[in-house]
Amino acid sequence: MRTVLAVVLVCTGAAAASAQPIDPQANGIGIFFEPGAREWCATADQGTQLTAYLCLTRASDNSGFLSWEARIEASRPAALAGFAIRGDGVNTSSAPDFAVSYGTPLPYQLSTVLMEITIDVVWEWSIALRVWHADSPSGSVNLPVYTTTAEPSVYKSLQYPWGWDGIAVPNWMASVNDPGCAGGPSVPADGASWSGVKALYR
Repeated sequence: MRTVLAVVLVCTGAAAASAQPIDPQANGIGIFFEPGAREWCATADQGTQLTAYLCLTRASDNSGFLSWEARIEASRPAALAGFAIRGDGVNTSSAPDFAVSYGTPLPYQLSTVLMEITIDVVWEWSIALRVWHADSPSGSVNLPVYTTTAEPSVYKSLQYPWGWDGIAVPNWMASVNDPGCAGGPSVPADGASWSGVKALYR
């Protein structure tokens, strides 16, 4: 049994290493564990903190960002320990809802970090994270939006990774301690982390 489990763990590790979006989606928004919008799976020990990054990827308008709106949710809400908005952005809403505007436009990058999210890993359980539209979205559809200096009155919709449409799919897009995350984040469920699973075989 130990040999079979070892093979399963090795295969899973290989899948996780290769499961990276090579080309982030145009006008996309997601939560990642590094600023370049590559890693959506993370592992962490109980009692530690992680930093995740809310990234706007490959914006069609690169003139600089004036505002953005979104909601950040976690399958375990207490895991969201803090938010640090990049630049001089001010949230006119209340976390986990964000309606952020800038006095000085936030510069464009291929992957523009909008905010850093501090995650408390309090339990040995999976934590799933998602971006959602704001409670009262300014755009014409229920999606996160942004505005730019070139078109300050036009709310541009942001798409979710994996081609999800924000209506029928729950849009969980990043996971901590999720053994099913190799092909994309799993739907949230109360389940043990890998350390919990391995403990059964000690």
